[in-house]
Amino acid sequence: MKLRLWPWRRRDEAAGDEPAPEEPTTEEPPAAAAAREQPEGEQAAPARTPPRQPASTFARPYAPAKEESPPLPTEPPTEVSLTLEEAKKAIRAAGGDVIQIGFLGNAYLRHREEEPESRGTTAARGQLCELVAKRLKDRKLLAPEGRFELLEEPAARKRTA
Repeated sequence: MKLRLWPWRRRDEAAGDEPAPEEPTTEEPPAAAAAREQPEGEQAAPARTPPRQPASTFARPYAPAKEESPPLPTEPPTEVSLTLEEAKKAIRAAGGDVIQIGFLGNAYLRHREEEPESRGTTAARGQLCELVAKRLKDRKLLAPEGRFELLEEPAARKRTA
């Protein structure tokens, strides 16, 4: 099936094809005409004009002055210490992806439960810290030369299998 699009005619072209109805044009506003028709002894009440509307429906014409908020830091911090969940929340809030962090985090937690002092646990923690630091730097939440430290979660929140 083939769709055929017809060109739109502009309003002024459409008006040019059809005879336009003649409208009487008045040079003066209606309030001035009403004042002219009244006798000179009586004064006309001033014509009420509608209040001016804002440019859009969302604009506030009489907005109060904004309170000054403290300036935002222009540079990200050089050292950040967060738990795994806090780091994931911060990266998600900045629009980052935390899937790989979740996989490495689960591997680290598994190693920590099985053998807390082993080389595998240390290596898993190192990989996790490097990845979280990289994601924080990508999202400008950590300075390019910054350092990330992974905090241990409280005992009550540890993962149970």
